[in-house]
This record gives sequence, structure tokens and C-alpha cells, in this order.
Amino acid sequence: MILTPLIRRLSLKMGWLDRPNWRKINKRPMPILGGVAIFLGFLFTILFFAFRQPFAKDAYRLFGVLLGSLIIVFAGVVDDIKGITALKKLFFQIAAAVTVCLFGFTIIKVSGPLGGSFHLPEIGSFALTVFWIVGFTNAVNLLDGLDGLSSGVVAIISACLFFAAFKIQSPVMALLAIAICGSALGFLPYNFYPAKIFMGDSGSLLLGFILSIIAIQGAYKGATFISVLVPVIAMAIPVIDTALAIIRRALAGKGIMKADKDHIHHRLLIREGSQKKAVLTLYGLTLSFGLIAVALSGMEGIWAGSAILVTVLLTLRWLKNSKLLDFERE
Repeated sequence: MILTPLIRRLSLKMGWLDRPNWRKINKRPMPILGGVAIFLGFLFTILFFAFRQPFAKDAYRLFGVLLGSLIIVFAGVVDDIKGITALKKLFFQIAAAVTVCLFGFTIIKVSGPLGGSFHLPEIGSFALTVFWIVGFTNAVNLLDGLDGLSSGVVAIISACLFFAAFKIQSPVMALLAIAICGSALGFLPYNFYPAKIFMGDSGSLLLGFILSIIAIQGAYKGATFISVLVPVIAMAIPVIDTALAIIRRALAGKGIMKADKDHIHHRLLIREGSQKKAVLTLYGLTLSFGLIAVALSGMEGIWAGSAILVTVLLTLRWLKNSKLLDFERE
């Protein structure tokens, strides 16, 4: 909250602005680089707690998160100011993912929904983790299309994952979740409609990157099929939006990285008629999925399976009723 107005003034002075184009909602140039303020808030929080109990034993791994975050934010800042190709941006995302893998954040065990598990070979674990991180990073990046959307949605998701971390007794997951939640909430008053500053790719990539690591930590600690699904359910909105975008673009014969204006938030904006209503609707949906995720934390057996099945069926029903599965007009 303290840093965002300072970043805003710096962006205005230096001419670092997000200028309107065919796929953006803003009608006038908007100060950008709000993601730097989010990063600094997150950085100071982690450094403050990293060497205190019960986090001291994981200080090395937390340093890896900060190093990977720095790579992500650097790529985002360069893209926001000068613009870089999607391929170069992907390179930096992979570099950041590899960095946190080297510091001990990896998916090493996969469990089946009906029980049983197997440990992945080292190369398989490495590849799956990198894919996981890059996927979630881009999912949040794609969601950043309306004032206050990404920051609010991530704040809700991370708050829910914070409470889920208590249920599986994961201090590192709890610290990362509450740190990014607070950073997003501190930025939100300046970003909610009508926005005074945008987070840019430096912010949206960072938020997705940290959420992906929180999910890995939760899955590592829980080491069950349900614990892997909990963060995925909490992040259902960006995950569903990304999946629909890939299907939509593939059916239309477009590249899956080619931008369009047919994301969930674009559809809701047309239906609701205002950014504020569309964003609040997505907040409500995110909170619903987040509460389901918290409830599922620590559950096992037939009850967990039944809850997941009901969640999937209700989600599909919502998608159908909202016409989000209608790709014919493409």
C-alpha cells in the first residue's frame, strides 16, 4: 500500500504506460509496473520471516523462491516497458521454474485417486514441475484483463490456501500464501475499478508463479491425490479460463499463444455490462472454489471422491449454463 503510489508516480514520470489497443479494456494510457510493488511487499515479508522459527530450516528453499521470483519480475518489467516476444518470455519462465526446482521444490510423488502411488524418476519430476509452474504462471497472466481481477482473485485463492496449509501443517505453504495474499491486497485498492495503476506482466506473472509454488509445496507435504487437487480446485477460475482458451484457439486453427478477447472475464463483461459486476462475480466464484478446496484439505477416501465428483459436475453445469462451452461461433 505504501509502495504502489510511489511506483505509480515513477511510471508516470518515466512514461511507462499501458496504452490502449484492440484487446485491452482501458480507454486511456495507464501507469504500469504495479507488479514491482507487489514483489517488494512479498520480498520484505519473506525476508522478515525466513530466518525465524519454524521457517529457518527452509530458509534455503525460500531464498530459491525469491531468486525465481526476481527472474519472473525482471522478464515482466522488460515486457511491460519495451515488449518482448512470447518465446523470450517463456524462456524466462522456464529459467525461473528450473531455479526453484534446483532449490528443492519438485513434484516427486504421484498418487492415484483410488490409492497407491509411485515416485517419479528425477528427470520426470523435474520436467513435470517445470510444466506445472509455467502452466499456472500463464494461467494467472491470461486472467489479468479487468481492473482488480487478478489481484483480487489471487488474494482470495492464497487466503484459502493459507487455511488449507494449517490443515496439512505446512508452515512454508502458509507463509508463501499469506505473504502473496497481503501483497495482492495492498495493491488492490489502487487497482480496483476504476484503476489508478495496472500490475502489468511483472505482477500477473509473479502472482501465478508464487501460486504454482504454493501448490507444489501443498502437494509435497500432503503427498496424496487429494492434496494435489486442492490447489487446482482453489485456482479453478484461471485454470478453466486457460483450458478453454487453448481449446477455443485450437478449434479455430489459431496458435494457442495468440491473444483474443473471448476469455471468461470478457464474456462476463458483456453479460454484466460493467467491469465491477464482472469482477465481483468472479470473486464470488473464486471464493466458492476456494472454500471447497479448504474443505477437501485432509479428506480421504469415498467422501473426498464424492465431493470432487459433485464439484466437477456442478462446474460443468455452470460452464454449460454460461455458454462458456459454446465454441461454434469461433
